[in-house]
Amino acid sequence: MYIKSIRIENFRNYGRLDLQVEPSINVLYGENAQGKTNIIEAIYLCTCARSHRTSKDKEMILHGQKQYKVSIVLASQRMTDHNAYDEKLSITYFEASDMPSEIIKAKRLIEYNEVPLERLSDLMGIFHAVVFAPEDLLLIKEGPSVRRRYMDLLISQVRPCYFHDLVTYTKILQQRNQTLKLLRQKKSSHLLDSSENGEIEIWDYPLSEVATRIIVERILFSKRISAIASQKHEQISGGKEKLFVKYRTVPSLLSEDVLQNPEEKKEKIESILLERFKNTHQEDYERGTTGSGPHRDDLELSLDGDGLRAFASQGQQRSAALALKLAELQIIMEETGEMPVLLLDDVFSELDSRRRSCLLSNIENAQVFITCTDRSFILQEMKDSLEPSSKSKVPELTFFEVIDGSVQKR
Repeated sequence: MYIKSIRIENFRNYGRLDLQVEPSINVLYGENAQGKTNIIEAIYLCTCARSHRTSKDKEMILHGQKQYKVSIVLASQRMTDHNAYDEKLSITYFEASDMPSEIIKAKRLIEYNEVPLERLSDLMGIFHAVVFAPEDLLLIKEGPSVRRRYMDLLISQVRPCYFHDLVTYTKILQQRNQTLKLLRQKKSSHLLDSSENGEIEIWDYPLSEVATRIIVERILFSKRISAIASQKHEQISGGKEKLFVKYRTVPSLLSEDVLQNPEEKKEKIESILLERFKNTHQEDYERGTTGSGPHRDDLELSLDGDGLRAFASQGQQRSAALALKLAELQIIMEETGEMPVLLLDDVFSELDSRRRSCLLSNIENAQVFITCTDRSFILQEMKDSLEPSSKSKVPELTFFEVIDGSVQKR
């Protein structure tokens, strides 16, 4: 599946943009702060209704407006196939208003072939894209929540039911945490009695059930991420370093039998989680929040046994982040049977020649969107990435000049 056209309305610095794109390599070039990354962001938004830059939808609305809309037209096959047909995907966000004459809640409307989707999970799996951006370095530098998000978005794209489980888990977790807070407000003693333990326990059962499904998928996918990312990192480093990726969750769930066969050990996992939740009532009550579960998970990254975040150089951290993103790309390909759309947002200026070459070797037969400031640099980079015997066969590039919210094909 590839993008045929993009329409952006009241999004970031664009009032309205209609852009016809090519199924090969599309290069968006221009000076900084002109709106190149905004187009990348709009495309990625259509995969999961989430930006790779911000968690606040209202930040993406054009100043002075109350809503934005992003639409893409997709072709299910390449242009050479006679059975190609178009699909349309659009996302509209309406900002909340507290004006007396217009009191409305913030609302997101997602439409697929002009039919509204009832749940966000229904969007997952329709359109696949992988974004490579300078922010990828946060996978290494930031805390567990960034790596959980990486894991969750990857799994959700190929397992839509997983995203539904995440939503369900979050709702139950909020209910359990609310119960803990209410008990803290009305209780003078610090010790919970049986009745109060019962109030918390009501949420332990559904929480452990949904948490089990989440953890099983994370174990399975983290093993694939580890194997592929390690292989990609070996290519990037020339075999000089070894990247290790380990999934971290409730410690008692990391036994060898569970890690080897998580699907066959669901009952054991659920039993351990339930017991864990029950045994931490007092601790969670004193804390005012649930202290263990999938919402505390992490991917532990190390290089030759040393923690990446604390001991690796900036270059080593970039290599690891690139390896993780290439693992995401390969897993989506393996699961869907087709290459996702690749969004390369100003990554060439951040990578050295070896890393650029490794990235470019993975984009064959893909629709690609590249942002840069110098079009001649991209053309030369494409030539240099080819084998000497095939340098005459430079990939087909289509250039679009971006100037202050307007785009012209060149």
